[in-house]
Parts: sequence; C-alpha cells; structure tokens
Amino acid sequence: MNFKTPALIAALTLTASASFASGDENNLLDNYLDAQAHAQAISEQLETMGVESNPNVEFNSPATLSQKLDAYENKIDSLQSKFDAHTSSATLAN
Repeated sequence: MNFKTPALIAALTLTASASFASGDENNLLDNYLDAQAHAQAISEQLETMGVESNPNVEFNSPATLSQKLDAYENKIDSLQSKFDAHTSSATLAN
C-alpha cells in the first residue's frame, strides 16, 4: 500500500465531514430564519386584530444559533397562545 493513500483517504474523510457539518449549520440557519419569519407573521396578525405584540427576542449575552432557535420557538409558542386566547375570547363574545 502506498503511504500517500491513507493520507488521501483521511483528507477526503475530513472534507466530507466538514461538508456534512456545514450542511447541518445551513439547516439550523434556515430553521432559525423560518422561526423569525413565523414569529413576525403571527405578530403582524395579532396587530391587525388590535393586540400588541413584539416578535423580537432580545439576547442579553452571546447565544449559539441553536439557543437562538430555541428562543424563537418559545416566542412563537407565546405569540400563538396570545392569538388563540384572543380568537377564543372573540368567539365567546359572539
């Protein structure tokens, strides 16, 4: 076996691993951006219904992309709860 072959295999393996990691990071970024857009959409809907809301999440310290995604998912849940409460109270009023 040639001594260059193991080095070449190792280099190709590292390149493939880096490619997959980059793909995961892009997927996480896409999910984060989707969560931001979802929070914005719910907030805008609430505003049209006369309910004040803020779709933004403030970070007091540096956060990873995963932590930011979690925070926006929590924000979406909060906004969705506001929306549900408002629509159910409007239904009861009718």
